[in-house]
Amino acid sequence: MKLVSFGPARAEQPGVLDGDAVVPLAPLLADLGIPGAGMNAVLGLLPQLRPLIAELLADPTADRIALDAVRLGPPVPEPPTLVVIGGNFHAHVAEMAGMNGGKPPQQPIIVPKPTSNVIGPHDPVVRPAVTAELDYEAEMGVVIGRAGRHIPRERALEHVAGYMNIQDMTARDQILPPGEPWMHVQMGRAKGFDGSSPCGPWLLTADEVADPQDLRVRMWVNDELRQDGNTDDMVVDVAGLVESVSAVFRLRPGDILITGTPAGVGAKMEPPRFLQPGDRISMSVEGLGRTDNPIVAP
Repeated sequence: MKLVSFGPARAEQPGVLDGDAVVPLAPLLADLGIPGAGMNAVLGLLPQLRPLIAELLADPTADRIALDAVRLGPPVPEPPTLVVIGGNFHAHVAEMAGMNGGKPPQQPIIVPKPTSNVIGPHDPVVRPAVTAELDYEAEMGVVIGRAGRHIPRERALEHVAGYMNIQDMTARDQILPPGEPWMHVQMGRAKGFDGSSPCGPWLLTADEVADPQDLRVRMWVNDELRQDGNTDDMVVDVAGLVESVSAVFRLRPGDILITGTPAGVGAKMEPPRFLQPGDRISMSVEGLGRTDNPIVAP
């Protein structure tokens, strides 16, 4: 099942993709006594809603909106928590050897991001005025459907609602101001700017992903392929990430784990190539569609 959010920015409503049409879920949710419920509620109730959604899709009289007639927003417009997992692809760890000695972290690096960072699959990304080194990072987003704390690895995938494309864009020159010690690292400033996580176009439910550790991850800039990796290169796999993060705080429906990026970031090209207004960035995780976002000036 491909879940989507559609409508004006910050006012999206949940739907499900049916071919080239979006079927709104609002009428079904209203009939269940939860009018106005958003995507987080849909994800938390997905096991109960699944047969009802199947009936809705089979109903020829159900409302359908042409996909090309609506704006798709982030599949999860208001995630309770948005978490970046740093240094979680072996190839990316190797290319960033100047920062990490070429060694992966001993446990997953957790970097919380403002939840307002998520934008839609075709929305413009505004380059922050403070940076001259805006960089892309194509990643797979893991979306939580079942809440839990201290989730054991063997039960971890039961808590995953699905997967989606998402980026963790970074202003490289904001990570550590010149002359500052590493204690003063500014990951929040570098990764937390509004619009830094284009995502979508849909959330593919976990039952349709045979193996989340065998998905190709690609990133293009102006149609030039820059990143080409596979989730089998993750330092810690999806189950391990759910176990590790839930040991720190309770996971809730709609939470998003941004699971790491392959090698090929602009900062490590020779010479480095950072994003400029007028560029277009696009990413695709196998089976999860493709995003396409223009970079615009502030």
